[in-house]
Amino acid sequence: MNIFNFVELSHFLIDNYVKEESIVVDCTSGNGFDSLYLCNRLQGKGYLFSFDLQEEAIRRTEKLLADKCCFNNYKLINESHSKLNDYIKDKIDFGIYNLGYLPNSDSDTKTTPKETIVSLKIMMEILNNRGIVVIVAYTGQDEGRERDAIFNFLKNINPKKFSIMNINLININNYPPEVFIIQKNAWFLSFPSCIFFVISCLKDDF
Repeated sequence: MNIFNFVELSHFLIDNYVKEESIVVDCTSGNGFDSLYLCNRLQGKGYLFSFDLQEEAIRRTEKLLADKCCFNNYKLINESHSKLNDYIKDKIDFGIYNLGYLPNSDSDTKTTPKETIVSLKIMMEILNNRGIVVIVAYTGQDEGRERDAIFNFLKNINPKKFSIMNINLININNYPPEVFIIQKNAWFLSFPSCIFFVISCLKDDF
């Protein structure tokens, strides 16, 4: 696995933390690739909620899942992810945000940093213990306002309740994305477990 490829990193986390019976949320369905990966990981046993504010994103995701996924244990929701609690009544195990504009679509239709923070507050409340949230944020599309809002919110979260990691590529100058990884009640993880995680990420690069 290339740890510097954030798609591969997201897939690594899904493969290692999402079980077949998990309840998962794609907060930004976009072209549907994350939803497809999650749905196939569930193997028809858990459940996927997939949100997007743009109708075009929901259409693309619906077509991709119909064409490439053999299961139907999912719900596509044409709504802002700030409305999570209007649709999800159970605890969840995994959530993912791939923020930014939907390619080849109306770039004016998008969620705001305020909506994203509202969504994250809900997500972190309904997340199961040791559940994971992955956020891919972009700095080149709104002068980094959404990324900064996320960073400023997460840096003040109680570390006894959530462990939070921020990954950014510091020697690339063309506005690369940043990743935030959140795990609930992960502070009790042993140091050897943390080392194992890092080694698992890096072992394929050598």
